[in-house]
Amino acid sequence: MKYFDTLTQGAEQALTDRGVGLDSLLYCIKCDMDYEGMYYDTYVVFDSEKLYILSGYDRQIREKKKIRYEFDFRDYKEYSLSDIYELYVDRYRHTCRLMGKQKGCDSSDSDKHVCISRFSSGFSEKAEQFCHRYNLTVKKEAIDDSMLDERSPFCPKCHRRYPDPNRKYCPYCVKRSSLFRRLMEMFGDFKLQTASILIMMILSAALGIISPYFGTAFLYDRVLDAAGDFYGQILFAVLMMAGFRLMSGLFSTLYGVVFSTAVSKVMHKIRVKVFAAMEKLSLSFFTSKQTGSLMTRVDRDANDVYDFFCFIVPQGVTNIIKMASMVVLMYLLSPLLATCILIMMIMVFVSEIFFAKGQRRHWRATNLAVRRMQSNLNDAINGHRVVKAFAREEQEKSRFGKSLDRVYEADMARSVRYVKFDSSQWVIYSVGRALLIVLGFYLVIKGSIGIGELMLMISYFGMLWDPVYFFVYAGNDWSRCIDAASRIFEIIDSNPTVKPPVTPAEVPSEGLQGDIVLKNVSFEYEAGVPVLKDVSMNIEQGKFYGVVGKTGAGKSTLINLISRLYDPTNGEIRIDGIPIKDIAFEDLRRSIGIVSQETYLFMGSIADNIRYARPDATIEEVVEAAKNANAHDFILKLPDGYDTMIGSGGVSLSGGEKQRISIARALIQKPNILILDEATASMDTRTERKIQNAIDNLKKGRTIIAIAHRLSTLRDADMLCVIEHGEVKETGTHDQLIRAKGKYFELYKLQAEALKTIGVE
Repeated sequence: MKYFDTLTQGAEQALTDRGVGLDSLLYCIKCDMDYEGMYYDTYVVFDSEKLYILSGYDRQIREKKKIRYEFDFRDYKEYSLSDIYELYVDRYRHTCRLMGKQKGCDSSDSDKHVCISRFSSGFSEKAEQFCHRYNLTVKKEAIDDSMLDERSPFCPKCHRRYPDPNRKYCPYCVKRSSLFRRLMEMFGDFKLQTASILIMMILSAALGIISPYFGTAFLYDRVLDAAGDFYGQILFAVLMMAGFRLMSGLFSTLYGVVFSTAVSKVMHKIRVKVFAAMEKLSLSFFTSKQTGSLMTRVDRDANDVYDFFCFIVPQGVTNIIKMASMVVLMYLLSPLLATCILIMMIMVFVSEIFFAKGQRRHWRATNLAVRRMQSNLNDAINGHRVVKAFAREEQEKSRFGKSLDRVYEADMARSVRYVKFDSSQWVIYSVGRALLIVLGFYLVIKGSIGIGELMLMISYFGMLWDPVYFFVYAGNDWSRCIDAASRIFEIIDSNPTVKPPVTPAEVPSEGLQGDIVLKNVSFEYEAGVPVLKDVSMNIEQGKFYGVVGKTGAGKSTLINLISRLYDPTNGEIRIDGIPIKDIAFEDLRRSIGIVSQETYLFMGSIADNIRYARPDATIEEVVEAAKNANAHDFILKLPDGYDTMIGSGGVSLSGGEKQRISIARALIQKPNILILDEATASMDTRTERKIQNAIDNLKKGRTIIAIAHRLSTLRDADMLCVIEHGEVKETGTHDQLIRAKGKYFELYKLQAEALKTIGVE
């Protein structure tokens, strides 16, 4: 048994006690209610012969370090597959019922409907899949489970639910060491630079360690002592000390320059990878994320990683080399003092490890608060027209202020924790240095070490504390870097929900012709909330097909499925006889032109916006497309004509003008399939009629699918489809649907009455 849920140990034992063979079970789902609607853990499983329903409570009992599962049994039922010959989901607003069809007692009796279980609407998707497999098992037909692994909302490693079901990324299974290793692997293209950096780091650290020797042990024991072999040569000691420090600083500067160059190139590569990964993701990813959060992934998170590698990593490597070298030298000078210092350092490092773990949580909370603040700022700036129109400046100021308060609180909590820890480390340093001096002078008095050696030990202790203090500070940057890297790799590792075919079908060079067939297509944006239900239609090549219906009926969703911005939950779509999932994205996008009711123009010239779909289009083709979209006249009235800059900092266009440029952008692509999703919604009646005439001129040889609320724009359609509540209610021509006096007639009559009220017949 692999899908959809797993039985707990207690549930397995309860079924085993009732004679159910666990090895023979095929599928299992867990519901949160029983058939009476009471909140129980209800398992519904079946094998090739029977359906089993087990209700009760799952309990976890902790025994020392082990967890034992028990099932508090309440109810148990079982049915043979011949008795319950079909399962289906009966949906309500917030809950659903798992129903079974049971044959009557004799041939004259109708089927009985038995309630198997109830569940919240969030369980409905897997319940539908469960019912489908049960029904196929009853009919003894083959079952294809190849798609279930990809649609599972749970991580296969830790079995926790993904934060975003559209992206199979589990942050709980990501180890910090693996993130850091992946970041380091990106330096693989800079092996020569990395080798030279390491050599210069070692030389810089070694010279920095030797330098204090000339100012302490060498100066006191060999220069100032009359018995020393360099007695009186103070200038030589000073020059040696200054020379070693100068050379150490020089090598440190050189490796800093080389390392910064390499890091800059790696960060460039990371930004490109993140952006490329985002571009490959499906539309559902962008609809579930706020713009400010996505911009943070590309910009701020990459900067956090850059700062860590550019400033922290070089110093970290140098400090590790210094620490290891100084520990060895201190043991050569005085094993007793070195052991005391080493014990103190170990205690400090252990405390730092625990500090870094907690600090990472604080950085994540800070980043979350910052992203929310940036999203609020983005909403306020981009939606300034709405803010001004409703005089909600004070409300937006208050909302932004609250988001800033959350940033302040998160930042203060992190900073206060750091200051407390930093203060405790400073106390340890002060006490340790005092103890070292007292113990050292005691050893000098006893004659165990010389005064110069003691001064060198004290100097090394101060130098040793700098790396320790650095790692306290670096813990903050480490936490921030790893937190940023986890979000970066979350994007890079995410897979699109709409995947390109592994082996694309061959498409003629002239593109798809536009013979579209939808068979039993269903779709849900959110599990348990169907938008389209078993939609079937046949759109013939070269025909003008209109789709009408009320707002929220599923018209735009239908367009999204035909253009494969989403994949249907169930059913199949074919174009020219080829399953749409087997058509390469390039071939599909080249053959389909879309004009959406939500227009977006990029920053640039009008000509560049029109030729966006075909960057190689000539200016003559741009002008022709603009004329066909009835945009040429108003473009010529602009200051620079087709070279007029629009978008940020450019000319502001009206909604109708933007829509006409959007139509021109679709027309220049010369698609065989043209989709118009409320393309004339922002235009007045006269402009709409002109564009309709232009579309009429483009009908020849093209399949046109148009969605419109104004039914007058679809009167000349070869076929009309009426959608209501996600279902196809009527199909036919305008005259046929008027004579049928169904849903289309009702819509037409409502619009006619609305026009009469303003004096239009």
